[in-house]
Amino acid sequence: MLHKFFKTAVRNGGFNLVELIIVLLMSTLILAAMTSIFTTSGSVFQKTKNISDVKEISKGGMAQLEWLFQRWGTATPCNNPDTALCTKVQDCRVNAAYPYPPPGTVCITILDDSNTDPCDEVQFYANLYGSGFVQTPSVANPAVMNIKSCRLTGTKGQNCYHIKRGAQFLSDKQSSAVYTPLIFSLSDLSDNRLDCTDGTVAANATVSTSAAALNGMLKDNAGNFLSTYELEGGEIILRVPHRVRLFCRNNSADQNRRWLYLEATDMASDCTAHEPFQPLVPVKSFDIAIQNQGVVVTMEVRGPNGNTIKTQRHFAR
Repeated sequence: MLHKFFKTAVRNGGFNLVELIIVLLMSTLILAAMTSIFTTSGSVFQKTKNISDVKEISKGGMAQLEWLFQRWGTATPCNNPDTALCTKVQDCRVNAAYPYPPPGTVCITILDDSNTDPCDEVQFYANLYGSGFVQTPSVANPAVMNIKSCRLTGTKGQNCYHIKRGAQFLSDKQSSAVYTPLIFSLSDLSDNRLDCTDGTVAANATVSTSAAALNGMLKDNAGNFLSTYELEGGEIILRVPHRVRLFCRNNSADQNRRWLYLEATDMASDCTAHEPFQPLVPVKSFDIAIQNQGVVVTMEVRGPNGNTIKTQRHFAR
């Protein structure tokens, strides 16, 4: 319509005042309609982006929790007179303290304190580092063992491992009245932090046959106490676990708003590779409850613009 009006005006030698006013009015109406569409589109886009942002933050937060709970109880020995309870989900505390070894491999302590409401505090044990599988001695050098290494390291401060033979952790024989799983350091590890996701059992590293005990002694068949152990094929090398703590606190880098934090304490006194508290995800609330042989995590995550989304996951061992 406007196009025809312009053609007619041109043929008649231009616009008169009335025609000019009509043109300006029609242009204003079209511009207003376009502005309304643009504003509406921008508003819808921003709302969609806000929802998308908080969803991605929530996915990232749950992915971090999944990584932690996949390692819950791994490499963790159990000290319980009733061995049937070792694989049951139970409190990690004994007389309000956190002993190591704990009373259960998959123990977990949930502190539902009104002072930290609406966030629970959680503590459990997990292997945050490496493991390895002892295979056979090297043909070229019998003092060297072939192993499948999954992120093992001989680095100082990280070289603390339990050794598991069958279902048993090697333990101190000098003070046998108290169950103390031995902690060993490895020697001459050929490579550090190797990946083992190739889907095979083929050896990818070598290590000295002799491992040094750091917190006790072994005993040979003649009754002599020994401070070194000779690795055998079929044994499992496990990094001493950390006690993981999840809790909420205000984050000064985010206008003192609430975040879920992680802190991890190394259970190897000879390594003490502690993980200082670090923020994981911005939250409004964090709730965890035991369900059968696992836990249910309910977390309300906060996006950059204050909008939130509540997600729930079940983690089990």
